Amino acid sequence: MADWKAAGRAQREHEDDLWNRFRGAQDVFFAARSEVFAERDAEQSENLKLKEELAEEAEKLVPVKDLKAARAAFRSINERWEAIGHVPRDARPKVEGRMQAVERALQESEEAEWRRTNPEARARAEGLTGQLQAAVDKLTEQIEKARAAGNNAKADKLQKELDGRQALLDQALKGLHEFGG
Repeated sequence: MADWKAAGRAQREHEDDLWNRFRGAQDVFFAARSEVFAERDAEQSENLKLKEELAEEAEKLVPVKDLKAARAAFRSINERWEAIGHVPRDARPKVEGRMQAVERALQESEEAEWRRTNPEARARAEGLTGQLQAAVDKLTEQIEKARAAGNNAKADKLQKELDGRQALLDQALKGLHEFGG
């Protein structure tokens, strides 16, 4: 159209005929383009339905009960998702957001599992509980000796310290239990 306008005007007796021919060519072009767009829109609408079904399938993986199985299932769903193709632009954020929410839930489960099974943290927890248990055992022994010697004031003071250490040990044991130990 820009080239048409740039070409300038023709003789008056030919102008209407040329314009009608040009408009006819434009009509053919725009009709073909509309048909291609309609086909594309229909395909993208069908793709949207398929992706919505996959998003629904993925959402059933949450809450994550078996992380390994959920991750494998999500990978399979995601491969089918990628093979589907484009969806209408205005629908993309919503349907992709649903899949991203499932992926975030899986990542959070993986991070929680790592924190729970982290060997370094487990070793620290085991070391701490061992130290606290040794301190509790030593204090218990000292209390028994103090009571046997008749030194109840010292035994009472040691008992308060023992109560504090026992509370710390109980917390440490609870933390260790979370590691599955």
